[in-house]
Amino acid sequence: MTSLVGRNSESAEVRRLLANSRLVTLTGTGGVGKTRLAIDVARRARRRFSDGAMLVELAEVADPALVALTVAQVVGAPTHQTDVVATLIDYLRGRELLLVLDNCEHLLDESAVLVRNLLSASADLRILVTSREPLRIAGEHVFEVAPLSVRRTTMDPAHEGARSEAVTLFAERAAAAAPGFRITPDNAETVEELCRRLDGLPLAIELAAGRMRALSPSELLDRLDDHYRLLSVGDRSAAPRQQSLWATLDWSYELCSNRERVLWERLSVFTGTVHLHAAESVCSGDALSQDEVVDCIAALVDKSILVKRVTGGRPTYRMLETVREYGLRKLRGNPAEATIEERYRSYYQRLAREFDENWFGPGQEQMVDRMRGEHANLRAVLDSLLSDPERGRDALGMASKLFWYWLGCGQQREGRYWLDRSLASDSVSSSERAAALWGNGYLAVAEGKAVVALDLLRGSENLARELGDSVNLAHATHLRGVAEHNLGNTTLGMALIEEGSAMEELGGPSMLQVLALEHVGWAFCLRQQPERALEVLERCRRICTEHGERWLLSWILTFLGLALWMRGDLERAGEHLREALAVKRPFHDALGIAVVMEILSWVAAAEGEAERSARLMGAVRRVWEPLGDYPGGFELRGWSETTSREIRTRLGGNAFESAFAEGRLLGTEQAIAYALGEAPPAKDESSPDDALISSLTPREAQVADMLAEGMTNKQIAQALVVAPRTVETHIEHIFTKLGVNSRTQVAVLIAAQRS
Repeated sequence: MTSLVGRNSESAEVRRLLANSRLVTLTGTGGVGKTRLAIDVARRARRRFSDGAMLVELAEVADPALVALTVAQVVGAPTHQTDVVATLIDYLRGRELLLVLDNCEHLLDESAVLVRNLLSASADLRILVTSREPLRIAGEHVFEVAPLSVRRTTMDPAHEGARSEAVTLFAERAAAAAPGFRITPDNAETVEELCRRLDGLPLAIELAAGRMRALSPSELLDRLDDHYRLLSVGDRSAAPRQQSLWATLDWSYELCSNRERVLWERLSVFTGTVHLHAAESVCSGDALSQDEVVDCIAALVDKSILVKRVTGGRPTYRMLETVREYGLRKLRGNPAEATIEERYRSYYQRLAREFDENWFGPGQEQMVDRMRGEHANLRAVLDSLLSDPERGRDALGMASKLFWYWLGCGQQREGRYWLDRSLASDSVSSSERAAALWGNGYLAVAEGKAVVALDLLRGSENLARELGDSVNLAHATHLRGVAEHNLGNTTLGMALIEEGSAMEELGGPSMLQVLALEHVGWAFCLRQQPERALEVLERCRRICTEHGERWLLSWILTFLGLALWMRGDLERAGEHLREALAVKRPFHDALGIAVVMEILSWVAAAEGEAERSARLMGAVRRVWEPLGDYPGGFELRGWSETTSREIRTRLGGNAFESAFAEGRLLGTEQAIAYALGEAPPAKDESSPDDALISSLTPREAQVADMLAEGMTNKQIAQALVVAPRTVETHIEHIFTKLGVNSRTQVAVLIAAQRS
């Protein structure tokens, strides 16, 4: 949001190091600007990497076990496998990528092991780390990020060209905070001295500059002098730059009113984004009424303690990590600490319950946006509950109440992680445990792990019977039917789905009741009984429409489209599928998007649009990649392979592969737009124009050009005066980097890149 001041030489040096070392770690004290420098380096260097640069922010990851999963989620690696690290390694192997891991200091052991494993397996991977401490693994090149320069000058200090980096930063930020502020001959030396006392630390300077709304540079300097004296009676062994930072934070803290200090401390329990309602609920109480929270938040924004952002049309707030850490230190030992932390946990437990209770109804898109923004806080609270031996049941309840978030928003792997941990933490028979078992079981179904799912669902059934819990028994029964059906036990599976559906219906309309009916309709599709499927699925659609439900409706529309395609009603099938895709879009339901686009490719084939069908097939392959092949027991492979053979025969091999390759160039949003008829096929704009060629070494690019010209391996070997085996190796690498499996596709991609 703001310009990067200085750091040109540091950025150039780090980029030079990355050219020669596969692991570079930026170290330095909190607030020195490690993250800003890393982002600048990545932006400038990303064009060197065929797969670009990706930033993984780890500051909000409290649980070490989530490091690999977080990295996988950001880079788009499959997360449906049990061994996420192994899957991530396989995904990155052969990719040329700059991976930035930001704020690793609280996860050093886990980050070090992951980095070592990734670099060992991925020869073209470079990793840039920011941390207050090095990872201390082989091959690491440590670059210490120093504070900004604060040099004395013999020139007129008011002259812009004479300013040091620190003074330039102060001038820019002070002018932003107090329009009209400028460096003059009267204040130039004071500002320079102020920046020197702050040791050129960017965070300290930015906090100080924010005070220009109310104070002059000389008043700032006077107050900072006072706090140096106060701090000097403490830890004299602390580095001066650390003293300066904490002195600035002490000073900022004491410039706050008593109520503002209280709110600063209490807000520090949040991880990541803070919504106004959450702040009012958690932070009000003794010494701070709920009505006062809004005014104090505004004051903390003015003082640069909080950063305001607008999300979904509503303001949200967050603290820089160093500012939050300072607040937590102040809160520790405070009599109110236990109360505030319990309110924080209770608030997010309640949010999870409300999400579950309100999911079957209108406003789901807004609920999803809210929960995505709260993801870091949800993680923090679940981890906090699981760290307390007495709170295992609460963790079970919260993790299971988030079932629809885990399932519907692309979070299946993480949902299973928290449910696995929660189930391990509390083995006492309870309705919460029964719910967690079936929730975990169905997430395993969605990951294509029907055997694991069956064990969990049987456990839920048995426990529900033992407790006399008819609600959870109904859920577990119909979901076990899905797992049995996916394992090939179709007769038993259908019987259990229908039995569970009847049990669900006794409780009245609910999300699980409609899901059970939908599973009946899906099973009829698999049995080649589209008429019966349509009858059941139309009933599901009516219920969803009556309740304003959208997410499950998108799946019902998907299977209605499938049944209509099976019946030959192509126009209505296409209408239903396009509507389903449009509904799925805001949920980021990757699994659902892949299924809909797959079926749309069959509809296009049946309508005689062979080239469009092939493009959609290529696009959907890219969407499937992070998910694995046909997870969730969706038996699409047979239909897909049949359609693919038909289209290849109709177009001819070269034309088919050309259209398929064009589809693979589309990012998810571009593919959705193409499938909906909103835009013609176009390359993913997130990739630079020369990404495809830059993904190859000079020799590989030369071989790719020759392939595009139609030369054989033998001809290429003769032209380059190398062994045929060497050419074969180059071609293997080219196929891997470009994500293709034929010479024709290479030619298409090279031609598209040059156009």
